[in-house]
Amino acid sequence: MNFNERLKNIRKRAKVTQKSVSDYLGVTLRTYQRYEEGRIEPPLSTVSALSQYFDLPVDCLLGNGLFSNWDDILSHKEPILLYLKEEVISFPDDFDLSTLSESQLAHILPAVFTKITFDGSSMSFFLQLPTDSLPFSIHAD
Repeated sequence: MNFNERLKNIRKRAKVTQKSVSDYLGVTLRTYQRYEEGRIEPPLSTVSALSQYFDLPVDCLLGNGLFSNWDDILSHKEPILLYLKEEVISFPDDFDLSTLSESQLAHILPAVFTKITFDGSSMSFFLQLPTDSLPFSIHAD
């Protein structure tokens, strides 16, 4: 998936208009539309501003690393979070991971996984560290 497609998908999931993003960036609506159309690529400073606007890592916008298949990860959010909770990190039983936003996932998952791949109905998880040596656990307050 190209940058422009990722940007458009992220904006639509955030339920914001092209106009609101263009206003935030300080560019014309037509310039922003060209970003989403793939006619022009934004400068690095604009990519950084988009990252701040959507509260997502720049790598998510660029499709680097774990984020190379971000849309697939989001569409399989529930089984990924179930695996995370049951196999990787000790969460309290009443801790509801399903309420995590896209932004929260984008900040948490790269701390745990280097890659998540999909092959038909199966998923493969590549951990940053072996499960028994993860340096943290999450506890409810």
